Amino acid sequence: MTSPELQSGKSLNVPLKVPLTGAAAAALITLGLTLQPGFLAEPTRPSTRQEADVGVTRTNEIAERVARAKFYDSTVVPLIAEVDAENHAAAERCLERIDRVLKGYHAGVELFVDEMTSISTRLGVLKRMPGGWWSQDGRVEAYVQSKFETHLFSEQKLVDDISGALLQFRADVDANQTAMLTRVQAALSRADVPGVGLEHREEFFDELSTRFGGFAADQGTASVENMLGAFVLGEVGAFAARSVVAGLLVRFVPSMAISSAAGASATVGASATGAGGGSLGGPIGTVVGFGAGLAIGLVIDWWMTEKFEAELSRQMHVYLYDLESTLISGGKGSDGAGSHGSPGLEAALPGLCGQLREAYRDRFYQQIVDGESP
Repeated sequence: MTSPELQSGKSLNVPLKVPLTGAAAAALITLGLTLQPGFLAEPTRPSTRQEADVGVTRTNEIAERVARAKFYDSTVVPLIAEVDAENHAAAERCLERIDRVLKGYHAGVELFVDEMTSISTRLGVLKRMPGGWWSQDGRVEAYVQSKFETHLFSEQKLVDDISGALLQFRADVDANQTAMLTRVQAALSRADVPGVGLEHREEFFDELSTRFGGFAADQGTASVENMLGAFVLGEVGAFAARSVVAGLLVRFVPSMAISSAAGASATVGASATGAGGGSLGGPIGTVVGFGAGLAIGLVIDWWMTEKFEAELSRQMHVYLYDLESTLISGGKGSDGAGSHGSPGLEAALPGLCGQLREAYRDRFYQQIVDGESP
């Protein structure tokens, strides 16, 4: 019997050994056949006593498997459904935290614009321009980027803000699945289910992590989901969190609204500063550098006009909307598809929850119904 998840193609690319209607029914049919008159009935002269004992042993094994399958279906499957709902709720909270972070960045735009249009900043840029152009040492870029980082975000702040939400999601999932394992172990201790033993927490989730990685590779899961899976089930640390954020931002592509309206100097300034990156480098440095570079380019094109303040504010908000689109939706276009065919967090987090649900089912089935010893 095939589950709806497998029919949709969204679940693991392995046989799902979940429902009692498959496992227990097969066991019951076999048991029924075994107990048919003539199947185990001794002939007038049984060939050997050993053959009769084998038949009885086989009957007992089938009956025990049916009991384990009933326990799995009545107790374990509902617990997995509960933890799946809790994991999806944790994913929603993670998206809400990131949304609040990005709204906070928008709140800093007007402060940044006010600083860029102040007399002191204008004089600071003018003072640095001749030497910067002569020596090509990036002093103007560094001056503007410091103000950008003060009012919006630095590379490290961007990493900390996004990874902080992901770390909380990881903690929530870990708490949910640990509670699930504890409840299954407690139910087993009360139930009359012979021949079943579960691994301790560390061994259970280490094995789950190994199998999850193999499942994701077989299914061709998107790289973002793979990174999230390794992040949630593997060792946690600053490097792991930064890798996930960098993987999300590698698809950052500023919209045409910036390049078409900002002017040639703005586009060149943004691209040049963004390409250089910063202390963390890579996609994260590029995102921050592009924001500061955009402001520098607008200084060149618009500073001497009365529209500079309004244009800088508009372009900064567009830039932040593009950042949000990349993180949340994977840079969706008007057709709803990711710009690089890879999901953002609004698809990757629920997708990960579904992958975890199937991994829980498979691992518990193997240990309880199949009777794999820990």
